[in-house]
Amino acid sequence: MNCLKPLTSILSMLFLCISVTRVEAIDLWVPSEYPTIQQAIFAANSGDQILVSPGTYQENLSYIGKDISILSTAGSDQTTIDGSLLTLGPDEGATVTFSGGETELATLDGFTITGGTGRPITDSSGTYRRGGGIRIFIASPTIKNCVLSGNSAEFGSGLYAEETLSLDLSDVSISGNNALEGAGIYLSNCGVINLQNCNFSNNSSMTAGGGITLNLCSQVNINTCSLLNNSAIIGGGLYSRLSTITMSNLQLSNNQASLLGGAITFYQSTATINSSSIIGNFGSRGGGIGLDGGTLSIHSSIIASNTANTNGGAIASTINLTQVEVHRSTITGNTSGGSSGGVFYPPTSSGGALSTLLVNHCLFWNPLTLEIDIPTLAQVDYSVISSGYPGSTVFLFDPVFTNPLIEDFSLDPNSPAIDAGDPLYELDPDNTAPDLGAIFYDQRPLPLLDFSWSIPNPCLQEVTLTWESAGPADFFLISGGPDPSQLLPITTVSGTETSFVHDPGLSGMMTYCVEPSLGGFTPATGASCGEVNVPPLIPQIPISNLICNLDTATCIADLTWVNESSYSSILLQLGATSLTLPGNVTSVTLPAPLGLNTTAILTPVSTCGALLPPVSCQIFCPAPGPLFIRGDVNMDGMRNLADVSSQLSILFQSVNHTCLDAVDTNDDGNIDISDPVFMLLFLFSGGLAPAAPGATCGIDTPAQDFLPCQTGQNCP
Repeated sequence: MNCLKPLTSILSMLFLCISVTRVEAIDLWVPSEYPTIQQAIFAANSGDQILVSPGTYQENLSYIGKDISILSTAGSDQTTIDGSLLTLGPDEGATVTFSGGETELATLDGFTITGGTGRPITDSSGTYRRGGGIRIFIASPTIKNCVLSGNSAEFGSGLYAEETLSLDLSDVSISGNNALEGAGIYLSNCGVINLQNCNFSNNSSMTAGGGITLNLCSQVNINTCSLLNNSAIIGGGLYSRLSTITMSNLQLSNNQASLLGGAITFYQSTATINSSSIIGNFGSRGGGIGLDGGTLSIHSSIIASNTANTNGGAIASTINLTQVEVHRSTITGNTSGGSSGGVFYPPTSSGGALSTLLVNHCLFWNPLTLEIDIPTLAQVDYSVISSGYPGSTVFLFDPVFTNPLIEDFSLDPNSPAIDAGDPLYELDPDNTAPDLGAIFYDQRPLPLLDFSWSIPNPCLQEVTLTWESAGPADFFLISGGPDPSQLLPITTVSGTETSFVHDPGLSGMMTYCVEPSLGGFTPATGASCGEVNVPPLIPQIPISNLICNLDTATCIADLTWVNESSYSSILLQLGATSLTLPGNVTSVTLPAPLGLNTTAILTPVSTCGALLPPVSCQIFCPAPGPLFIRGDVNMDGMRNLADVSSQLSILFQSVNHTCLDAVDTNDDGNIDISDPVFMLLFLFSGGLAPAAPGATCGIDTPAQDFLPCQTGQNCP
């Protein structure tokens, strides 16, 4: 829409012009929407985000003053920006440039930056190419998750920043860059610089600062970074000139300087080193640290196994005034071509007389060398100096490291350096007297390796706590309760125990904690705790009102009962028969054993798997008697005069018979003359019919006599 087109009214023009103004940030995709990243930058507004798909992009970029975010979608392993083609012109060799006043909102995230050759810049020092991979001038961008490798320039092959108020680099790897100075990064006339989780490796400078050069920077904070295998003439890993720098949790190893400061060189700088390790570096002077004036404060750090060709295996200064303080640090195993493996200042005649050294609660341990070689007396308090030194409290004992061969300079449990410090000095974190050296011996027990909890029996509320101890303990304190903020002690168990069972007596969320105690100390991290949901108790009510009915004619038993609770199943035992019934049934019909007095037992199983008390009843189904036809004495299946003849033979000729019940026609329980008479009357005079079972095969029901009988031949 053309907002200059004549309109019917000024209000309409204003509305239409505003309507085409984009105010919301958008995403621009490369290469699906824009073939190059730079084209996307041209199209973007501040606040927009450019999303770059994996691939190699042969281009040089400029943010042209826009606070935009350029983000790779797959990270630096799969997304590369290669500036070797000089797409912005022959003098714009930096792969990425920030030079338009960009703020911290301008972000570069997740790229490998390579092929940069920098931009030629002329100043009082001459004309040099600066900023191979990234060049920053009067801008304050944010750079993270990037790799700066294979770039070249005279200053700052990986990154060059000048006159930036602030700069944040995090999770950036800078390696394989070469330069005249500051091969990794070169920062000049900068304000607040923050480097976090960065790695500088295998960078090489012809003069100073193989990994990092700082020049006239007011506040540099380097945290949790590593500088490995970098090289230069001065400051193999880092060179700081007229700057203020704080370094914390750093690892500096295998860096080399052919003149001064294998790992670090400070020139007229104010520097602080905290909780860092400077191990295995090499320099002609000052294998670990080289000083050319300024002040240096070292705290809780390890300077070990560094080598100097001349003097100062650990630390060496030049003739310029230097002030060094070393607190609670370990300096060991450093060597030099001269006699000073520890700290070296040049002699008085060379101007070293004005330099100072303060050593407090430190371990200087290398019995083969001179630990402190300075022209004036250092202030040494509560420290081990293996070569001896005057001081208020100087020790000569072996501090007994855990395993220096693998660079483990922690204190052995039997070290005499434990609790050997000034009792009026700041206590160790375990609240004991200060130990000597960089790594205090924590007298608190180790926290549990594994802590778990379970309720093995779902029918109970018993909670089983189990744990694995990481070290010795006098006992374990077990506490718990429904309110995590107000746990109460439950008990203590021996330090050899690994489990405990507790019934809280209530349901709901419970918090349990187990805390080892050793020598009155508890772990630095406190107790190991966990939450467990204790279920409510399930009612344990057995079956009631069991009734057993039996049809004696069929021997079919009918059992009925009342379920007083929910059951997972019901176990039925009837003689040798075992059945598992569903938990919701209340009756069952099944055959009963014949002729046996049998107990029917029902045992409900609760929903949590417990066997509840059984209920029972008795069932008896008598066995049926022999089958016969009453009056069929000759057992031919018929009743006639022949049967009367057989009866008379039995009475008067003593003939045996297998079923006297068939002979007992009148069912009086006796075999006599009344039986054939009864039969004759039935056959010829309309007399009564013989009693049951009558004319068909059956049993003697009810059995009122004791006449022997076997199933007759006429009955199946």
